[in-house]
Amino acid sequence: MLVPLVSSHRYEGPEVNTRLAHSEAKLLHEKIEHKAYGDDEVIRILTTRSKAQLLATFNNYNDTFGHPITKDLKADPKDEFLKTLRAVIRCFTCPDRYFEKVARLAIAGNGTDENSLTRVITTRAEVDLKLIKEAYQKRNSVPLEKAVAGDTSGDYESMLLALLGKE
Repeated sequence: MLVPLVSSHRYEGPEVNTRLAHSEAKLLHEKIEHKAYGDDEVIRILTTRSKAQLLATFNNYNDTFGHPITKDLKADPKDEFLKTLRAVIRCFTCPDRYFEKVARLAIAGNGTDENSLTRVITTRAEVDLKLIKEAYQKRNSVPLEKAVAGDTSGDYESMLLALLGKE
């Protein structure tokens, strides 16, 4: 799943084919209903369609079947492949909320998941870190900078806070 996701050529234009969105929403529903999550057609849709086309397909899925596609992909919460599919879809539909959750879980509990926290802050610094910080503040009533400062220390803390824009 991940190899085609990062290696395929994805058209990034704004055009949306509504008929295609409708037919692919139905196809995705059929495959999910039959638990054919790894079907070539599911992978093809998720790895080759533009973000605009995928959003139209996911919206059509929600409108047609009365709930988001991610709800149908929770059949087995421990299934790593389904977890990956949900993550891919969340990254397309609301990346700021997805990365907020990754950061929150990285900081939560005893210790810090440094790999996850570093990945979110460093890879999103020039993309949408401001939106992630806003989502974190809204969800947790604490600025992300304060949470990071309370859970890290030393040069690691200084580096993350610098990327977060804290003086």
